[in-house]
Amino acid sequence: MTDKTILKSKEETYYLKNKGIPKGCKYCLKGAKTVLFLNGICQNPSHCYWYCPISEERKNKKLTYANEIQITKKEQLLDEINKTHAKGMSITGGDPLFEPNLNETLSYIKYIKEKKGKKFHVHLYTNGLNFDESIAQKLKKAGLDEIRFNPPKDKWYVIELALNKGFSVGAEVPVIPSQEYIEHLEKFIYYLDKIGADFINLNEFEMCITNSDRLKEKGFKLKKGSIASVQNSTEFALELFNKIANKVSLKIHFCTIIAKDYWQLGKRYSRRAKSIKKAYEQITEDGLLLFAQIEDNGKNLEAFYKILLNVIKKPLKNIQFDNNLIKLPIKYIIQEYMIKLIHEHNLKAYIVEKTPFDDDIYMQITEKTPLKVFMEEKGLCND
Repeated sequence: MTDKTILKSKEETYYLKNKGIPKGCKYCLKGAKTVLFLNGICQNPSHCYWYCPISEERKNKKLTYANEIQITKKEQLLDEINKTHAKGMSITGGDPLFEPNLNETLSYIKYIKEKKGKKFHVHLYTNGLNFDESIAQKLKKAGLDEIRFNPPKDKWYVIELALNKGFSVGAEVPVIPSQEYIEHLEKFIYYLDKIGADFINLNEFEMCITNSDRLKEKGFKLKKGSIASVQNSTEFALELFNKIANKVSLKIHFCTIIAKDYWQLGKRYSRRAKSIKKAYEQITEDGLLLFAQIEDNGKNLEAFYKILLNVIKKPLKNIQFDNNLIKLPIKYIIQEYMIKLIHEHNLKAYIVEKTPFDDDIYMQITEKTPLKVFMEEKGLCND
């Protein structure tokens, strides 16, 4: 990175100095966007279908998700927005503007705008294949704030139809590390700048289970030490930045995979965790929930629970006894007298880390560490 006009954010994204980043991106990097995955139905266009990272569980299926949660009602979307304290929503797919999806997309936008107000930011992604003046007017009436296109070259012109409709207009495309594609991308950025588009958001090229075979066939490789980043995507993006930084006026933002997986998801998890956190849980830097858990295969646990209440003398909400498990704050279980009690009753104790969901369908235990190991790792054991 040689040009001083190119800045790197703390979230490991890149943008042009004094031009900033798209509003939708600002909310995403704060974890303040709820992602409405309308469904996996689209036209399967050749220019992007081959690298599409959508999972097999969602691809070409009429299933709707609000973040990680499958929904069937608008009220469920609103509930997830409220639980994550979201300031905006992005609509993706599939293609939300594909004819079979259009009315549903418009209905969701209108509903959320009515419930959350005009300041609640809504943006959507589209390949633009069937975008026209009529759709642009309908989106304007529904209250859309921002639209992001990824069209084939013969459909670039449809982006102009979105201009001057009251919402921000731009593009979002991956940085595919091949010279031919970068030349194509450079022309696309100049075109966007010429017509007066507001921005382009560039994404680090992603390799996943769904597209890995096709990408490998074309010679793409994973970056060393990464599980999803394609080799040289970031390098090609920064070279392009340096080449055109002083030649265009639109906003250019490059979003890395670590920004999506760590910052966007982690911040959103933190917001959700604050809404559902139990009294015995604490929130980690990654937005996960951490607590202590005591287990027993026999009948010792119920007797121990009664002793525990007398010893700790804290409100019942701080200690949960359910399904043959005792859950309590970590600060209680690491006390010397507590460790002694657990040992005397021949019980097992763990420190559990989980994703911030109550429903077992979505909740995952990310770590379950024996208490002794946890204390050794934290340097809490007595010598």
